[in-house]
Amino acid sequence: MNKYISVNAIAKKEQQNLNKFVFDTESRYRGQLFALADKILAKNNVKMVLLCGPSCAGKTTTAKLLKQILELKGRGVDVISMDDFFVDLDKRKPLPNGKPDYDSPDILDYELMKDCFSRYFRGEDVKFPEYDFKESRSLRGVKPYKYKFNSIVIFEGIHVLNPRVLESLGTSNYFKIYVSPLQSFKDDNFALSSKNLRLLRRCIRDIDRRNTMPQKTMEIWPEVLEVEERFIEPFRIKVDYYVDTMHEYELAVYKSEVDRFVSENRVREGDIPFYDLFKNLTPISKSMIPDTSLMWEFVTKD
Repeated sequence: MNKYISVNAIAKKEQQNLNKFVFDTESRYRGQLFALADKILAKNNVKMVLLCGPSCAGKTTTAKLLKQILELKGRGVDVISMDDFFVDLDKRKPLPNGKPDYDSPDILDYELMKDCFSRYFRGEDVKFPEYDFKESRSLRGVKPYKYKFNSIVIFEGIHVLNPRVLESLGTSNYFKIYVSPLQSFKDDNFALSSKNLRLLRRCIRDIDRRNTMPQKTMEIWPEVLEVEERFIEPFRIKVDYYVDTMHEYELAVYKSEVDRFVSENRVREGDIPFYDLFKNLTPISKSMIPDTSLMWEFVTKD
């Protein structure tokens, strides 16, 4: 069940002290990660952290910051992306509706995954693949890794909790994390679900990153949710830790981005889903966002 932050309360925090509002939000998120690192280190013999989350949950930044914190505490850390084990797009079976398969567990190369991780945990020099999203193909033997004694692997991706993946990792000594916005926003008339907050994030992100307009993003969103409900939701209940990536100030950041898109004649205000919820917030300039913030997953640096 969602917990909600009032947009009116956010407006008051902006008016009282904008810098403190941003700082407190970032501190809350990072505080979760420091507590998480302590729990990982308190559990004996963790070799791998499985970091799962749905689309636009904030997995990439969470993995990077967790790596930094674990390294500060004296552990070596490698971050490996599940996406790098994707099969070439033209080699995948289409979905039952005839559309290309972009998200199901069937698009992973499990034999390659098993080979790479088994050699990695034996201490061999291993070159992992890298998936080229522009060319939609796997590049073999690109990323060099070597397991070091007492180090930890953070393996991140939407399917890392799937049993087929777990069987291919070369270890059962893992710590499972689920990353997603666990809270969202509301006003007197409307409550934004956490799923729709992720949709908003994706709409904002894809305008710059993929030159995809919100209408197209919203058209494919039901298919994204279908994959999540079939292949992610069943496994999220059996994790060791949840990370809430909702940032209280993020709607004000998106307000700034929408203003920019409108001024550049790229979108109209009505093109942005749920815009009425945050249209009256004071925009927060991107210059106020810390360099390591999760917000950079969804907005583009100037």
